[in-house]
Amino acid sequence: MELIRSEPIGIHIIFPYVVKYLEKPLDRTSGENSLNDIYSYLINGQQQLWILVKKDVGIIGACTTQFVDYPQFRIMSIPLVGTEPHTIKEWFEYTMNDNSPLMQWAKENNAKYVEGYVREGWVKFTEKYNFKKYHTTIKKEL
Repeated sequence: MELIRSEPIGIHIIFPYVVKYLEKPLDRTSGENSLNDIYSYLINGQQQLWILVKKDVGIIGACTTQFVDYPQFRIMSIPLVGTEPHTIKEWFEYTMNDNSPLMQWAKENNAKYVEGYVREGWVKFTEKYNFKKYHTTIKKEL
């Protein structure tokens, strides 16, 4: 397997191939971002696109990352993750270990933490990689 970070200049080429992976998690949001917004973030370098490719299969998933700077430290956020059905375990095994390109990217960019937004059923996959559930988000429409 190979995890590839797409440069902003190549987003217009690869984006059509990963739309289905980004639409899935977007459909579970409150609609604060559209697919066009994500495309714009990627083209402008505000977010990064990562693609997981499995030999002899092709693309099996994609995610976006972005850095968030707080007064005390920087984090790398993973706002969107989408995979082929029944491949989330493979996704976590390849992308979340300390030596993965994703974790190396976070370290190279001086992130103190990596945080992601996952469904409750995915939490069990994150614990193996020392992720800890630290809050639950609730919302109320006004």
